This record gives sequence, C-alpha cells and structure tokens, in this order.
Amino acid sequence: MMIKIIFKNQLLLLVCFVIAFGCITSCKKDSNANSGKVELLSFGPSGAQHGDTIVFIGNNLDKVTSIRFVNDSIPASGFIKQTSEQIKLVLPQTTEEGLVILRTPTGSVVSKTLLNFTVTTTVTSVTAQARPGDNITIKGQYVNWITQIMFAKDIPVTTFVSKSLNQLVVKVPVNARSGILTFTYGGSKPLSFDSNSPLIVTLPTITGISPNPIAKGGNLTITGTDLDLVGGVSFKGIANPVTTFVSQSATQIVVAVPANANRGTVTLVAKSGLTVESATSLKFIGDLPDLAPLAYAIYEDALQGSWQNWGWGTTIDFANTENVRDGAAAIKVNYTGNWSALKFANGNVSTAPYTELTFAIFGTTGTDGKVIHVQPSGGTNYPITIKEGQWVEFKIPLSQLGSPATITDIMFQNESWTGIVYMDHVGLR
Repeated sequence: MMIKIIFKNQLLLLVCFVIAFGCITSCKKDSNANSGKVELLSFGPSGAQHGDTIVFIGNNLDKVTSIRFVNDSIPASGFIKQTSEQIKLVLPQTTEEGLVILRTPTGSVVSKTLLNFTVTTTVTSVTAQARPGDNITIKGQYVNWITQIMFAKDIPVTTFVSKSLNQLVVKVPVNARSGILTFTYGGSKPLSFDSNSPLIVTLPTITGISPNPIAKGGNLTITGTDLDLVGGVSFKGIANPVTTFVSQSATQIVVAVPANANRGTVTLVAKSGLTVESATSLKFIGDLPDLAPLAYAIYEDALQGSWQNWGWGTTIDFANTENVRDGAAAIKVNYTGNWSALKFANGNVSTAPYTELTFAIFGTTGTDGKVIHVQPSGGTNYPITIKEGQWVEFKIPLSQLGSPATITDIMFQNESWTGIVYMDHVGLR
C-alpha cells in the first residue's frame, strides 16, 4: 500500500514539473517577442530563383524598414506582407548570393546563413576583336553572376569594369591571346561554360624595316600597326629580345641593332608572348654577297627532295636561324663525339650535268683549323679546314671526290674534336 502512494506522489511531481517548464518556455518566448528586439529566425526557400516569393520569419519584424540583399535593396513599402512574425517579398532580378541584412531604426540584423539561388547564366554576345588593355562587352542573362573570365593562355580575370544583370564589361589583359573565353558564375553550385566563338586579340604588324642594309649598332626603324603592343624585338643571332627602344608609338619603333646580330628576319615579341616576323630579311652593310644559285639543291633553307640525315654522334637543327649565310635558315651541326658525322642520305642524283659539290661553313669558337672529311657515296674522301668566325664557301670539283657517277649520300665527318659549325647552301653546280 505504501509503494502505490509513493508512485502516485512521484507521478504528480513529474506532471507539475512539465507544466512548470512549459510555462517558463512560453514566458521566455513571449518575453523575446515583447522585448521589442528584432530577431530573424529563418528565411527561405533555399535555392530560390529570381522573381520567387521569399518569406522571413522572426520576432518584431514589423519594425524592419528595409532588407538589403547583395546588389539590391527593398524598402518596407515594397514588401508583399509585413507582420511582427513574417515578411514576404519578391526577390529582385539583380540580387546575388550572400548574407541578408534587415535594417531597423535601431540598427541592423544580419542573417547567419547565405541566401542561395538556382541561377542559369547565359551569354548571347561577346566583343569579337580587341586590343590588349581594351574593354570588351559581354551581354546575356544574369551575367552579373559571373565571377571569373578565363582568357586564352589561362589568364583569369576576377575584377570587372562594370557589371549589371544583362551586361558585363571587362578589360582584356595585356598578355591575353586570341581564343575561347571561359566564364565561371556563382550560385548554389558554381558552374563554367565557354564562349561560342573566340575573342580575337589584336597583334602588331610590320609593314617595313629601314634602312636595309644597315650598319650594326645603327638605329633600325620598324613601321607597322599596333606597335605599342610590342614588348621586345628579336634579331637573328641574339639570344634575348631587345626590350629598350629609342622610341615607340603605335605606328613606329626605333631600335638600336645589336653589334653581334646576324642577317635575317626581324621578329616582334608582343606582350602576350606571341611573335610576328618581318616578311623581308635585315641585311648589314659589309655583308657577304648572296651565293650563286645551286643547279641541284640538297639543302637550301631545308632538306630538299628525299634527302635525309643518317648521321651519328651529332645534334642537328636544319631550321636554325641564328647564323645564316644565304636565305632564311642554315644547318646547325653540333659534333658531340669524335669521328661523328652529318650524313645526307636517301637521295639519288646523277652527276653527269654537274662539275662541283658546293657548300658554305661557319666555324664557331674553338673550331679554327679543325678538319671535316667530305665523302660522297662511290667517291673518295676530301678533307676541308674550318675557319673560325667567318663563312667560307667551298667548291670541290667532283674529280677530286673520285668522280662518282651517282651520289646517294654525302658524309661530313669530324676528326678528334667536338664543337659547333653552321652549314648552308649545300648542292651541286
């Protein structure tokens, strides 16, 4: 009997505690609501779209005078509904993702969570061509959500000249290149997409170089268009472009020619790193005269016909422009081992119409007096001696090469030395 009485007393105490706690909680809620303090408890829905109705829930919301969104603001007069516990409004088209601020006469209440959107940004047009440093215009829908534009050569831009719902203006980086643009835009899930057509970035052009020929060390005048985009001028035989000019404008560059420059084309280096080459070669006062034409060419700016290199112990560049005797290119031969060879092979030429094998060789530092053995297939060996620092044209009578009736290969073999020579204008006359 005593156990039942104790249990009933405990149950009664539990019921009283629950009722008391409910009263305390209710009083606390009423206290917050009646304290006059504006509280934002929640808002939504999450992932809303522009033009949707969004609801703010809280306490004393009737005191809110305006709501500030990222990139837009709505006064209380623009709310659909406003009570102490609820505000309804339509999301403006220009609103972007971010925190929301409720303005009141006594201060501001900032949301603890971001307002998220479901947004699809589209681009309908992009300026077709521009100079580096110029502004281009991107038009479309919700382009104000674009947070980054990637220009060709992987150059990101995140700062814009201006931004609105349907138009974005951005400056083209000085090192940008022609190519597709990649747009990245925000929202609940950042996305990227490419432009439909490439942006053509203007390059400088050359219309003339003068004087030509010129004295080494003299001032060369380059005329053209958009020359103010040039960051350097390259000369043959010079490792690095000249970046300091006597003068520079959009239509003219005056530059001092380095004393050790070689004849050949002049190359403009744009600030994007792209290059533009002159159509004519720069020549120097005192240059050797052009070589006589070849009756049969084995090498003339490039390997001719079916001729190939079957040599060994060498590094060969058949399109080298560092040091050219005639034309636009020469062969750079690096003999890396003793008794190595450049070997023209895979050809087939009857010698009946010709009387001599001819070629020009330039010896670099350390090659003066060194010997190269020249021997055609079916012929005999003929040694030649290199002269350092100058081009020498060799004309070897076929009779001194054993008078081969047909030549299918020609070997140029060094002796016990290593080094670099340039070779040009190889063939028969």
